[in-house]
Amino acid sequence: MRVVLEILDGPLLGRTVELNPGQSVSVGRTAKSQLMLPHDSFLSGIHFQIECTEAGAMVKDCNSSNGTWVNGNKILNQPLTDGDQVAAGQTRFKIHLAEAPQTPEEHRRTSTVLFAAPKVEELQAFAAQQKVEVSTLTPVQQAAVKYLQLRPAPLYAILNSNIDERVPHLLITSGEVYQFLSEGLTLGDQMPPGVYLVYLPATSPLLPRLVAEGWGQHWTLFFTCNHPFGEVRQHLRQFLIMQTEEGKRFFFRYYDPRLLQYLLPSCSPREITQLFGPIQSFLMEDASDPANLLEMMVSPQGLMGKVVKLG
Repeated sequence: MRVVLEILDGPLLGRTVELNPGQSVSVGRTAKSQLMLPHDSFLSGIHFQIECTEAGAMVKDCNSSNGTWVNGNKILNQPLTDGDQVAAGQTRFKIHLAEAPQTPEEHRRTSTVLFAAPKVEELQAFAAQQKVEVSTLTPVQQAAVKYLQLRPAPLYAILNSNIDERVPHLLITSGEVYQFLSEGLTLGDQMPPGVYLVYLPATSPLLPRLVAEGWGQHWTLFFTCNHPFGEVRQHLRQFLIMQTEEGKRFFFRYYDPRLLQYLLPSCSPREITQLFGPIQSFLMEDASDPANLLEMMVSPQGLMGKVVKLG
């Protein structure tokens, strides 16, 4: 049996590694691994290993920080079948199984390094594909970008890759500061939500891209905050896992603008204060009319809402 490991995300999208029976490959962020993906900061140095045998393939988690997932399930050691998806860090891989050709025994060895870091030219070309000119946006999108750029406080966004799997692609080559928000969070066998925090300077080329791709699609939540990135991330992470009165824990999707715009008005003053914390305002599309931008903030009188007509 021959195994082909295909990369589905990031600047190495489409690259493959082939294994014949008796070969294995370790995958991770550093040169300690044979398949090195240095752009994925959420991979461990050696994250997981895939072994090819006469009977098929096995995947083994190498005591990684964020876990290894097969078809959405966290695993430690598991057989693989054709078409399985392995997820680690910010990267997904697809498994292809095929009959192996007859190979002399002396060639059944694993290379020291199967993969190198992407070339600078490849990263630049990938980034160029992501650039969006403001002039190509619709009038509503242009108005949204302008309003967000003119906020007096620093602008951040939470991006939900569970709705749009292109989110990691957009972030990897954006040049902006970003981090996986759910890193290290576990809740039984449930895979943590694929949400990312990114800082967006007013001149960021990523901002028009996010509006072009995500406005009205419910996977982008903007907000303003004067605090440093690390403090903002720490504040937001505390709400990702909540607990019911009966003691049942669950992943809380507050980052979904469809939920947040109806949740905030129903919260008590204490809950509002806790959720906002250092955040000055949340900004999102109106779930019922994307031609409106909703801005919600806290004042001494409590929650305040503002509707900005974009078109």
